[in-house]
Amino acid sequence: MKKRLIYSVIAISLIAIVVFAYIKMNGNPIEKNKSKESLEEFLEQTYPEMDYKIKRSAEYGWVDGTFRFNVVTKDSIGVESTYPFDVSAYEPYEVFSDTIHLSKIDKEASEKLNTEAEQYILALLKEKVPEIDGVSTDVEVYGNVAEDWTPQLKTPKPIHIMIGLEKTDLTKEQMLEQSKTIQQQLNDESIDYYIAEIGYHNFVNGEEIYDYISFTPDQKLTIEDVN
Repeated sequence: MKKRLIYSVIAISLIAIVVFAYIKMNGNPIEKNKSKESLEEFLEQTYPEMDYKIKRSAEYGWVDGTFRFNVVTKDSIGVESTYPFDVSAYEPYEVFSDTIHLSKIDKEASEKLNTEAEQYILALLKEKVPEIDGVSTDVEVYGNVAEDWTPQLKTPKPIHIMIGLEKTDLTKEQMLEQSKTIQQQLNDESIDYYIAEIGYHNFVNGEEIYDYISFTPDQKLTIEDVN
């Protein structure tokens, strides 16, 4: 009886080791299914008219905790294309990169419009916040859709705006008011952005330190948003 108990314990331990090793190398099947559902929801929202299927097999990246799914699309004449999508293996199961979108980008046209957008937004914001020392954007288009960038230009995806300021001796309350002013300026121009980030940089004992405020167009900013 005692030997049988020992054998049972050993068997259970071996099974546990095998299951642990499998999950470590291939990921948790439950999390894999949730990651796939997250990808399906992303594709349905982003490309509602697209004909696609997600292959059943998926690679697990145990180092970064992601599942790589292959999405196969079919165009109007039946030609198939395969796109790899990396999705987090943990809640909220974020889709890290839209490779379908990336494959369509016209880099030359995007770089030109991006430079113009940065110059335009910098000049606009400096009218009321002259302390701004830099603006960076990520305008991406699929072709020569416009000769010049204007606030009215609608890109395949709303842009990300990054703004740099020197903090000096500003208080959190002053930073909040500046952020509200910047948000209002962007919204008044109807610029198509999904998030703006303001980085206040300062040097402390020779080290550059940043405070951040980020906001969406409709977000109501409060002092808690100053990090």
